[in-house]
Amino acid sequence: MNANPKNHPKDAGGGRFNLVDAAVVALVLALAAAGVYKFFFVNRGLALQNAVIEYKVLIENVRYPTVEGAKEGQTVKDVQTNAVIGTLVAKETSPYRQAVPTLDGRVVLAEVPEKYNLLLTIRSPAVVTENNITIGNKEIKIGAQIQVKTNVISCTGTVFGVEVK
Repeated sequence: MNANPKNHPKDAGGGRFNLVDAAVVALVLALAAAGVYKFFFVNRGLALQNAVIEYKVLIENVRYPTVEGAKEGQTVKDVQTNAVIGTLVAKETSPYRQAVPTLDGRVVLAEVPEKYNLLLTIRSPAVVTENNITIGNKEIKIGAQIQVKTNVISCTGTVFGVEVK
C-alpha cells in the first residue's frame, strides 16, 4: 500500500481553487447573464417598436413599359437580397424633364419625349427605432438609393419620403 500522502490521486491537482478557475467561472456567468439580458430585454424592446410605414421611391427617366408594369398590389422586393420590402399601394407618373441650354444662353427644363418619372408609394411593416427605420435588414432613409423589383419591373430609385403609420 502507498503510505506517501504526496502520491495520493486526489491530491494530484493540489485540490485548491486558484485564480484561473475563478476567472473561468466569472466568464461563464457573465456570458450567461448577457444572453439572458439580450433574450428577455433587448429583443422585446425591438418587438414593441414595430410599425407600418409608407415610403416613396422616385424612379427617374424610365420608358412607358416600366410605368405600365408597376401596378398597385404588387409585392416589391430588394434586387440584391430578393427580400420583400413592401407592397406597392400607389404610383404617380410625370413627364421626365431635362435641363437644356437655349441659343440665347439660358437653361430651361424641357420634357424628354417618351421618358417618365415614376413615384412609387410602398407600404411595409418595419422596425422603427430612434436611430433608423429597417425593413428586414434594409435601412430606409430619405435620399438613399434603393433597387426595387416586382415580378415585372426592376429599377433603381431614390427614397423620396417616409411616413410612419
